[in-house]
Amino acid sequence: MGGFHQNPAEMRKEATRKQRIEAEQRRRDELRDGYARLKDVLPVSNQKSSKVSLLERATNHIVSLEKTNRQLQQRLAAIEQEVQRLRSLNEKISLAAGNTPSPGSMDVARPLSPPPEGSQQVPQQHQLSSVAGQEPPGEESSPSASESGY
Repeated sequence: MGGFHQNPAEMRKEATRKQRIEAEQRRRDELRDGYARLKDVLPVSNQKSSKVSLLERATNHIVSLEKTNRQLQQRLAAIEQEVQRLRSLNEKISLAAGNTPSPGSMDVARPLSPPPEGSQQVPQQHQLSSVAGQEPPGEESSPSASESGY
């Protein structure tokens, strides 16, 4: 019969006890959700899925990712160094090419392009003649670069 008339001290105790129980339940729910999220992001494994083994797998996976990251960073640094070396080499080649005459700028005995219309030089027409009874190759017998796979 005393349950209906609790004193204020007992009522506060009971409220505090309920709050602690609820807080502990929230903490357990958060832990359970955290383990589930961790399990979802790890690579699939056939190992048992106890919480301890899950934490070990997570630790091993993180260590593996860190190792891969270091290796990729080293590769990136090596590639960036190679790019810098090639840029420097390219610059040296460009500077050297600017100091020497290019093949097209030298005076040559014959023009590299056909003479303009109306000039005195008449271009000669070349004809392929048959050799030992063979016909000269036609356009269809000459494979193009795309046909030969190049």
